[in-house]
Amino acid sequence: MNTIFWVVGDPSADLHCANVIRELRQLTPKIRHVGLGGQNMEKEGFVLLHDLCTNAVMGFVEVVKHLGDIKQLMKNTIDWIKEYKPIGVVLVDYPGFNLHIAPMIKELNIPIIYYISPQVWAWKKNRVKKIAQWVKKVLVIFPFEVPIYEKEGVECVYVGHPLIDKIPTMRTELDYTPPYTIGLLPGSRPQEIKRNFPVMLETAKQFLSTYPHTKFLVPAFNRNCAELIRNISGDFPIEIYEGGIEQVLQKSHAGIVSSGTATLESALYGMPFVLIYRTHPLTYYIARCLVKIEYIGIVNIFMGREVVPELIQNSATPLNIYSQLVSLIQNSTLRGNMIYDFKQLREKLGSPGAGKQTAIEILRTLGISPSK
Repeated sequence: MNTIFWVVGDPSADLHCANVIRELRQLTPKIRHVGLGGQNMEKEGFVLLHDLCTNAVMGFVEVVKHLGDIKQLMKNTIDWIKEYKPIGVVLVDYPGFNLHIAPMIKELNIPIIYYISPQVWAWKKNRVKKIAQWVKKVLVIFPFEVPIYEKEGVECVYVGHPLIDKIPTMRTELDYTPPYTIGLLPGSRPQEIKRNFPVMLETAKQFLSTYPHTKFLVPAFNRNCAELIRNISGDFPIEIYEGGIEQVLQKSHAGIVSSGTATLESALYGMPFVLIYRTHPLTYYIARCLVKIEYIGIVNIFMGREVVPELIQNSATPLNIYSQLVSLIQNSTLRGNMIYDFKQLREKLGSPGAGKQTAIEILRTLGISPSK
């Protein structure tokens, strides 16, 4: 049986790739999918050799702390690839890991497909030249990424954004009269929750003193994240939604959202929000030196201007966040403009069908004809 090997190291990518594997199994049921990924992929028949998504590590300082384990996992990954002899390897995002193992896979003469490519437009553009040496095809989820890769001779295809499949329409706009419901979205990794949820909680306390009957909803990626959120929140009244953020985004009048995929999900649902992000001080300093773009939120990057307010590191104080949040609740013009921009963003990202298009491109790249 032919095998496709996957390396997926992000909770959001776990969901996206589960959808792609589902499409692949419908197109070619006899291909086995194996590798590093997450529990959502496993539910689709993926042979999970190592769960890289549940406790994924990110950030410079955080990676250094786990460097020994990461190096060992890289070695194990190459050993598994040699053992399974796949017809192709699909690397998904997670560049700190995947771009280290890519040249080793290349030496094995196994074609590499990179799905959800590294954000070279934000970090190191010289990565494109390296990717050109190692990767057979890059499948991107933002249309503006295509010319960046094609300029360096990389075969690149825009397959659509997987969140459009997940969120085909925006929610109906809510009635903005008290009592309010506020979403607190601190991230899907434990280290993000530890850095970002405490300041969200302090902001929530201020908001509750102004609007006494407010509900606060918090999504948790899994049980471990839910327990961590409970421990931090103590006796403060919050409602935790384990396993997804859909209900939080549907019900919340506005939100405080940690930078990441959740910001785009919030925009596609039509929930106004304030973007915040806190990380280790050294990680932040290094990132400031390396990042070459004005914004960190993908909504602002894609639109080329500040659609949502960004409060990063020392600017992400309870008072600053509270001020922006109250403005969203009270100022209907500000809120309406933001939601209008979210609609424009959705139109630019195109139609649903990203999962199937990605599956087709993977098969095409590997020279496989769908059996259905």
